[in-house]
Amino acid sequence: MQGHYRRSRPHKAASAGLLLVLSLTVSPAVFPQSDSASAAPLDQQIAASLARGDRGHAADLLNQLLAEPRLASDLLERAGIAFAEKGLYSEASRAFERSVRDYPSLFEGYYNLALAELGLDRLPQALKVIEEAPHRSEEESTARLYLRGKIEASLGQMQSAGQDLAAAFEKAPGQENYALDLGLVDLRAHAYPQAERVFARGSDLNPQSPYLGLGLALAQFLGGRTSQSVESARRLLAAAPDFSPARLLLGFTLYFDGNLDGAREVAQEGLKRGTPDPYLYYLDAAILQKQHVREYARILADLSVAEKNIPGCALCYVASGRSHEEQSDLPAALSDFQKAVQFAPDLSEGWYHLASVSERMGKTTEAAQARAHFQQMKENLDEREKEIMRGVFLQSLGAQGSTGP
Repeated sequence: MQGHYRRSRPHKAASAGLLLVLSLTVSPAVFPQSDSASAAPLDQQIAASLARGDRGHAADLLNQLLAEPRLASDLLERAGIAFAEKGLYSEASRAFERSVRDYPSLFEGYYNLALAELGLDRLPQALKVIEEAPHRSEEESTARLYLRGKIEASLGQMQSAGQDLAAAFEKAPGQENYALDLGLVDLRAHAYPQAERVFARGSDLNPQSPYLGLGLALAQFLGGRTSQSVESARRLLAAAPDFSPARLLLGFTLYFDGNLDGAREVAQEGLKRGTPDPYLYYLDAAILQKQHVREYARILADLSVAEKNIPGCALCYVASGRSHEEQSDLPAALSDFQKAVQFAPDLSEGWYHLASVSERMGKTTEAAQARAHFQQMKENLDEREKEIMRGVFLQSLGAQGSTGP
């Protein structure tokens, strides 16, 4: 998880990659300093040790720090943040727990401790901490609402999460993360028009945010507004040409809309760039298959890359199985379709082709079993493909979703 800090003065750290962004708070520097001269540089030593990758030494330094009888709140916060930025939430929580104990009237300690508990997936504890947080200003009350909604969403309490996140967003619509997390809740609830409104408002106030732009295009795509989604994705790519998730979404929107030539152009452009999304390889192969292009070597090469980089890619194995079947390589096709239904037992296309290939190979019992599975399925490949890609984009947005302003 990457740091995204909430400070006494407005500050926004740059987001990077598709990693979950952790928001932390630094207490104002006006709080009393430690009486111990030896404790003063320990937070800096901790940060330096973590920068070198010496986590063991950093943990020893934390023990030394916490053994001091009196510590300034800002020192504790800096030490906790240093560990949290490296994903070491157990150590971070120890520093934040000390902050809460020594400075029970400060909002920051509770907020940061709740974040550390969230990072540790200790959700009930995280919710308890943020509910106990003192909040004397409007800004603190809004931040508390937001983080409580974030935790409630992780707990699956979607109605409460939606209410709290919506309240926080209305109070501070310019906070990028408030819009992102509220929009995600709406997307997961299939409330696509509502999600589009949230992302549109958030994007207007944060035009530099690629993830709010991606959320807007995704809400439009899932809501059936494909022309608007294409326009939003193209606008996003014009501002951020190397933003692979936007290129992937644009390609799939054109693909599902039947514009295969346009989709292939987008996919091929994306594959020329430095770090293409592995689903672009699947998309390129799927387009070639739909266009009945018999470039089997190209298709299988694309799918090989996708399979190596996408764990359990059932769609990839269906596509490679079809290519092997068309080339009469039935053993390879059988293996592919078996993997497809293993990874996605509800994928009707996998069972359909598994039945066909099994029958061609004289495996009548296996063919009958696969056909029985297929007949229980109602969803066609296009719909299942769309649903899988919906999950991919939601995961990308959820990974970027920050836990604070």
